[in-house]
Order: sequence, then C-alpha cells, then structure tokens
Amino acid sequence: MSAPVNEGDTFGPVDMTPDLGRVIRFCGLTWGFPPFFYDLEAARKNGMESTLVPGPFKLGLLAGAVETWLDGRGYVRKVRAAHRRPDFTGNPVGLTGTVSRVYEEDGATRADLELAVLNGEQQPSVRGFATVEFD
Repeated sequence: MSAPVNEGDTFGPVDMTPDLGRVIRFCGLTWGFPPFFYDLEAARKNGMESTLVPGPFKLGLLAGAVETWLDGRGYVRKVRAAHRRPDFTGNPVGLTGTVSRVYEEDGATRADLELAVLNGEQQPSVRGFATVEFD
C-alpha cells in the first residue's frame, strides 16, 4: 500500500486568533476557571500582559488542524505537546505540521508529525507530535 503522504510534507500555517469568547467557552466546557484565562485584571496581577490561552485549548487546536489536514483520509491516533511560552487572547497564532516519518505498523500505514503553534513573532509557543493512521 502506498502512503498518501511523504516524509517532509507540510501543512499550514493555519492562522487563527483565539479570542476571549472562545477561551471562556473552553473554560466552561472543561470546568477550568482560573481567572487569568478570562479576567484581565487577574492576569495582570500574575505578571501577564493579557489573558492567557489555556494549554489544553492550544493542544485541541493542533489536533483539529491535523484532522482538517487529513481531510477524511484517516484519523489521529495520538497527539501530545510541550508548552514553551504563553499565548495571549486576541493575538494571532499559526498552526503548522511536518510529516517526519511514514511507516507500516500492524498492517496499517501511519505517519508521525511534528507540530507547532507559532506566535506572532513566528516563535513556537507549543511544540507537539501526532501519530496518524490512514484508511
């Protein structure tokens, strides 16, 4: 079976701006309400310039970008990330990915991806990894 992707293939950047409304909805859905995610005064009291985008929210954005890139060709088996620096609501980010390895395992074609959330200065705020399996 030939792989539908090649090592070195990329996607993105998928540009988006996480706004306060989306962050508040995420906090509500996850029952996570640290004030620095939605209260500017609380964020500033903690030494931040603005309210933060939650790390798990950014992980979800990366997983969603991979699903969009797959476009029905397969599914995400796993995704993980290491958070390097904060992102603030209202600031644009770019979601990117690169195919680092394509291989056969357990009779299935899989690919490992290196992922990143890039801030406005194109610095990675999150570095992530995903494994996808193709149908």
